[in-house]
Amino acid sequence: MAGESEIRALLDKQAIHEALYAYCRSVDRLDHALGHAVFHEDSHADYGEGVYQGPGRGAIDTIIKQHDGLTSHSHQVSNVLIALDGDRAGSEAYMTGTMRMQRDGKEFQIFVRARYLDRWEKRDGRWGIVERAIAYDHDEVREVTAMRGTHNSTRDTSDPSYGFLQGFTL
Repeated sequence: MAGESEIRALLDKQAIHEALYAYCRSVDRLDHALGHAVFHEDSHADYGEGVYQGPGRGAIDTIIKQHDGLTSHSHQVSNVLIALDGDRAGSEAYMTGTMRMQRDGKEFQIFVRARYLDRWEKRDGRWGIVERAIAYDHDEVREVTAMRGTHNSTRDTSDPSYGFLQGFTL
């Protein structure tokens, strides 16, 4: 039978997983508040020279601004490893990001695979990122032919998911 420390570790790891998922949702739905909540106020993020280096919450604002000109985007995390040490943790999460954009009447897809390398702290009962670095594995841009002309997702809080989740605790 699991002891109290093992249960606490599972709960802490689950909270970190959910924060990683919230991050992906925040950049896909252009949700500043949700993204800011993933980072502690004094955090630092390094997405690479020429991409973004600065306060963690500023990364959210920069990414959302960059994504504003895209037609769609979808981010996922997988292969999440979390190492705990009391109220501190480190994690590696594989990320896949696909984004679409229109240029000169053509549709292009951006495909990125990278790893989020995060240091976390639990403050006042909430896990948040204090330091993030990105390890890029590969990326590409290519012209695509869309399979369908319209989609029912939106890049804001009018997305159908918000209605389905309304009233529930995330």
